[in-house]
Amino acid sequence: MGFDKFGKDPQLDDWSQKIRDIMDEMLNRSFVDFRNEGAWQPATNVYETATHLHICVELAGVEEHEIDLKCTGQQVELRGLRRSPAPPGVDGPRSVYVLEINDGEFRRVIGLPEPVEVEQVEATYSRGYLWIRLPRKKRG
Repeated sequence: MGFDKFGKDPQLDDWSQKIRDIMDEMLNRSFVDFRNEGAWQPATNVYETATHLHICVELAGVEEHEIDLKCTGQQVELRGLRRSPAPPGVDGPRSVYVLEINDGEFRRVIGLPEPVEVEQVEATYSRGYLWIRLPRKKRG
């Protein structure tokens, strides 16, 4: 192993470049995140207006009858099931190249910043989004 006149090791520089190349390759690959156990949590947005709280939950591919919604005065609990998506018309075995869509049981608990009128909560499901409309409890 030899050093050049500035104290640099050409072999070390070569190994450093190889390591950088390997790291770049790893960052560009798609790795699958397998859940060990338990339910996955759907992506959720919460909006606030003067009279209502609005919750939007992304549930693409979930059948409406697979969704269970409960609301107490202080939180919303959402449970359900999304079946594994499959290519249309393909019934046999298939290999997976990228697997990013969660399936199976899901559960999401959303704490509310203030009490709501539980009897007046409304939910609609359209185009893969569950919208929950929660009237704020009147004060006084």
